[in-house]
Amino acid sequence: MDKLERMLERIGREAEVTIREKDWEARTGIFTRPPERIPTPKWTDAPLLGNGDMGVAIGGGAEEQTFYIGKSDFWVLPWLGETKKQREERLLADNGRRTGARIITVGQVALLMPELEGAEYRQEQDILHAEVRGSFSSDRTEAALCSWTAAEANLLVTEVECLRGELNLTVRLHAGEKDTDEVFSYDNGAEPELMWFRYASTPGNLPQTRRVAAAVGLAGGEPVYRWRFQNVEAAVRLHAGERVTVVTAVVSSRGIPDYDDEARRLVLAHTTQKRALAELKESHRRWWRDYWAASAVRIGDPVLEKFYYGSYYILGSCMRGGKNQPGLFGHWITTDRPGWTGSYTMNYNYEAPYWGLYAGNRIALAEDYCQPLLDFLPWGKIFAREKLGCRGIYMPVELGPEGLICSMFFHGQKSNASFAAVNLLMHIRYTRDLDYARKVYPYLSEAAAFWEDYLVHEDGRYVIYNDDIHERSMDKKNPILSLGFVRMLLEALLELSVELDMDKEKRGTWKRILENLIPYPVMECNGRRVFRLTEEGMDWNDRNSLAVQHVYPAGMIGLDSEPELLATAWDTIDEMQRWSDFNAFPTYYAAAARVGYKPEVLLERLRLECEASGLPNLSLHHGGGGIEDASAVPVALQEMLLQSRGGVVRLFPAWPKDRPASFCRLRAEGAFIISASLAGGEVEYAVIDSEQGGTLTMVNPWGNAGAVVCRCGRMARDGEVAGERMTLAMEKGERLFLLPPGDWE
Repeated sequence: MDKLERMLERIGREAEVTIREKDWEARTGIFTRPPERIPTPKWTDAPLLGNGDMGVAIGGGAEEQTFYIGKSDFWVLPWLGETKKQREERLLADNGRRTGARIITVGQVALLMPELEGAEYRQEQDILHAEVRGSFSSDRTEAALCSWTAAEANLLVTEVECLRGELNLTVRLHAGEKDTDEVFSYDNGAEPELMWFRYASTPGNLPQTRRVAAAVGLAGGEPVYRWRFQNVEAAVRLHAGERVTVVTAVVSSRGIPDYDDEARRLVLAHTTQKRALAELKESHRRWWRDYWAASAVRIGDPVLEKFYYGSYYILGSCMRGGKNQPGLFGHWITTDRPGWTGSYTMNYNYEAPYWGLYAGNRIALAEDYCQPLLDFLPWGKIFAREKLGCRGIYMPVELGPEGLICSMFFHGQKSNASFAAVNLLMHIRYTRDLDYARKVYPYLSEAAAFWEDYLVHEDGRYVIYNDDIHERSMDKKNPILSLGFVRMLLEALLELSVELDMDKEKRGTWKRILENLIPYPVMECNGRRVFRLTEEGMDWNDRNSLAVQHVYPAGMIGLDSEPELLATAWDTIDEMQRWSDFNAFPTYYAAAARVGYKPEVLLERLRLECEASGLPNLSLHHGGGGIEDASAVPVALQEMLLQSRGGVVRLFPAWPKDRPASFCRLRAEGAFIISASLAGGEVEYAVIDSEQGGTLTMVNPWGNAGAVVCRCGRMARDGEVAGERMTLAMEKGERLFLLPPGDWE
């Protein structure tokens, strides 16, 4: 084996994600006292479990471990019994009001262990295996718990072991909110082998009423099940060395008419068949290992790596294709009145959690982001027509799944539908999936139709009137956010319409708008030219990163932009100093990386934010919502390590050159999967896999010194490529290696 072959073999190994248990010990969430924010109408600090449909947050002390259960499709449906016409009339009359639609909690499973009163408390949230392990010790007894929500089945499993003394365990099942018996439209019962409840999110007997069933059974011991009016319970006694497994199934009526029978079946299958639980755990761990193998970063900073992977744990626990998408607080719903209805908040919060998934190569989780938008499309056209006299989509701030509208608050904002298009375009660019593009094209086309009608042609320029950039700001003219989204949307449609052979007749209008759209408003601040939020209206905001969201996530400014525009973006970042942002934390760091802002500062401030705002469950929380902050660390680090805006790939574009770093299998626009390493101030190598084939354009990491291109394990026809940029043609499924110039023969 010659020198080149040995090098390529080593690089090939390094370009694959290696999961080492030891690395993940430092990424475990540690709890040394019970969580405080549970139950809560907002974001919780509790240990978290989930499978994208069922969310479980664990509260209480050692003596009463309480598992709060939420489910993605358990929403109040206020439209039941209405005709479409009645619903339309009600919504149009409800201007500025909430509709009553909201997600609510399913209930709780509580493990009562009186011998552990006052016990020492410790929980570990093991994100590698997606398990929460509890260790509780008192003078009287000691117990260990291990809980997990099966990755591919709606089953919560808790293994309880008595390590010392005696444990009198009571498992209590309760429907609805904790500590209230005012729960309607439910029934419950106890049987020889399990206990259960049925519960409706909307009282009534209409066929569309959403119902859920929970069933609980115990494997091991000799449990006794009993009915206790509002609760049902199972009691079992454990001595030292004995264990029992509590299995909870949660099934809704959505698409499953015999949902209550299905819950029973799941429980019995996993409490009466010995091998079933072991197989369930094996498949659960396999799903999570595959999830972690999708991509990896190695940056030599344990704090940032901990919250990078912790953020992906949050997202992997609350998202799945084929399921309802998560709202503000994921599926960790612990009350019946979650803040802001627990909705899809369309002026930033719904979109933000997905941003790290595209470059992070976890596209499958984002597959159904589009479904609420497509479900809303008919309503958006009605609202645009009836409220503004326009074609296209006019979107209120709070939506839900399956066409639900949680409020008729618009807050004067016209940009929500275009903001929602950001993720659709990211998905298309990072995957080149034309089937997906065809699926969402009707939404994109209608979003553009809105601006075709709403823009005002004035003095040879297209301008925007009466579009608030911030809630209730009463802006008059040209908000920078909407100007960025109009450019983003029309530029994308000009490309897509050609690739999909659609809307040929509209291209002239789109080009004319782009050529004559008013520039971004600017102003002088401390002697520097910075972006202003609107031309007439709000000029600045000290609690939000609105001034840079046209940079990221809209992607309209980057390192290839015109120098004056790039300098304005850089100075705006520098002037804002918005390192701890109340309500747009994921956008500021990513935007700063996009324009090449001081990388040492980015890393230092991001680490400080993790230390200051990080919770034991490895989430970050700044007060303006819930799961959206789970994208902040991933998008920031990924934009520092790899950028592909406009189809031009850059390796380590905003990374300190004196800090070693590497990444495996990050995704670039054009459906390229890239791995690379930086050491000694130089890029050591890059490995590129092409999913779809096509042309790769990359800023040469070795500059004019050239780059060695290898295909099929040998020097290829490209040989050594010199120049600031290189353009390389790749076949579908092909792998390409890039090495620095040198003697590789």
